Amino acid sequence: MSAPFVDFQEVKSRASVEKVAQFLGLQLKSAGKQFRSACSACNQGGDRALVLTPEKGLFYCFSAKTGGDCIALASHIKGVSQKDAAGLIAEHFGISGTVQSTVNRTVQSPPKQPAQRHSFDPEQYAQRLDPTAEPLGHLNLSVATLTEWKSGYANHGTHRGRLALRLDDRHGKCVGYLGYALKGEQPKITAPNGVNVAEHIFGAHRAKAGTLYLVRDPLQVLQAYDSGVENVVSFLTDITPASLTILTSLMDTIGCDSVELF
Repeated sequence: MSAPFVDFQEVKSRASVEKVAQFLGLQLKSAGKQFRSACSACNQGGDRALVLTPEKGLFYCFSAKTGGDCIALASHIKGVSQKDAAGLIAEHFGISGTVQSTVNRTVQSPPKQPAQRHSFDPEQYAQRLDPTAEPLGHLNLSVATLTEWKSGYANHGTHRGRLALRLDDRHGKCVGYLGYALKGEQPKITAPNGVNVAEHIFGAHRAKAGTLYLVRDPLQVLQAYDSGVENVVSFLTDITPASLTILTSLMDTIGCDSVELF
């Protein structure tokens, strides 16, 4: 069933993620500018586990914590390689061409600059992080998303060997950088001195009115963003009455009408 000669770019330009979802038999329900559906590959997470963002041509599955373009969607639902998924789409929509994988790109690392000694400068710190580092490869995050969130692999400092995640307050002011473990180290998340992570919600500065998605890990926030789902936040500790109070306050401030937990 696979087609050995398929132009990936041609497939994505001629077969929208919405059309591919319909071809795959997903039952889509409109949710503003997005569509929601159960994930037939996961069979868990309910009938809203999978999100399509047509204007970006992307999907995200909260159950599998994976996302991508229409080819990645077919690969996920059918359980086949992306090459075979592209072939299935091309065969259905009558597309032909030459295989052109766009997965591996050479990305120039941002210039690294020495940190100021007298005070912490979050902008300079971000420039020294490496979003292209090999230890981040298994996280399934694009360089563009890590750069957008001013995060990356730390080769220095207290978070050395970890994914350094910028933590902003709800107004977008940096309060410091978190260190996210990549090899099962404990604690999983480290915070700078003086920062109580229980008082913060990761991604709160990007939250807006409408449905808010609450996930259990800051990495899932970035993975969802990478797949076109932007209104996603996470706690940095276990859910407590205090953290729920902070979440309620955030929802009241931004005019959020509902929250979904994944």
